[in-house]
Amino acid sequence: MKLRHNLFLFLMLPVLAAAQSDRVVKVSYERSSKGEVTFYAETDSHTPYTVSLSFSRLTNTTYPEGTVHEALAHFGKTRLLTLRPAVENASIGFSYRYTYRKGNYRLKADTNFIYLFPLAEGKTVRVNRMIALDNFLGKEGQKRVTGLGFRTTVGDTIFAARGGEVTEVNDNSASTSESTAFQATENYVEVFHKDGTFARYKLFQDGGIFVSPGEDVIPGQPLGIIGGENYEQGSHLRFNVYCPDLKDYSYIPDFYLSSEKTGKPEVREIYVSEHPVPLIMQEMSKKAKKKFLSKE
Repeated sequence: MKLRHNLFLFLMLPVLAAAQSDRVVKVSYERSSKGEVTFYAETDSHTPYTVSLSFSRLTNTTYPEGTVHEALAHFGKTRLLTLRPAVENASIGFSYRYTYRKGNYRLKADTNFIYLFPLAEGKTVRVNRMIALDNFLGKEGQKRVTGLGFRTTVGDTIFAARGGEVTEVNDNSASTSESTAFQATENYVEVFHKDGTFARYKLFQDGGIFVSPGEDVIPGQPLGIIGGENYEQGSHLRFNVYCPDLKDYSYIPDFYLSSEKTGKPEVREIYVSEHPVPLIMQEMSKKAKKKFLSKE
């Protein structure tokens, strides 16, 4: 089925603030023999979370009461803060609470970064734009573009458009209803980039994802096999980039369109996917570049 130019794809943006009842991140503390109190964050997620720790009551410590301490929580156990006693051999008293938000808020999105098309080299590229679901439901306001839909054929391999760490994978939720336009749950891969942005690749086949959370990927690396044949617009990849520090959370990045041009792909234009080595290596360290080139 052809992907019509006047057809909009719809996407609900991933939640950027974790629901506290889910307790994706847990904060605890330990007292040392010296009377110090150290706070830790623990999470089983490979997604980075910014933790905000605040104290409504503090005694016997020089740490300012009412101060909000922000720190980044990584996979496993992360030290957040250590309180030291003002008077030795006396306990620190405190009352605290914490919240956490998805992402590293210390980083700033690089909106000039050039992405690769997430399709095989030599494959024809046709795109459509995804808009916010609230526009589809009739709310007033300008249509907010949240991502791109790449036309595919069932069984096509999807490739990383940018390098980073795989933070989330859903591999067993492909919808089966026919002629659907939107499903809340679908198979996806999410990758965290060095500038604090996330990329989400959606509509993989069940059991068709090649990567796992915690794995580092490079641009042009295979991520999985696309599905989506049950959608009214046919098989396609839903791709979006989002970041907590952006006004609308998501944006359309610039792509390598050809050897003469980079920019945002146009809906009615036809491109050819290319994965130039210099772009694959643009965020690599010297050591990683040397290792990559040795395999070429």
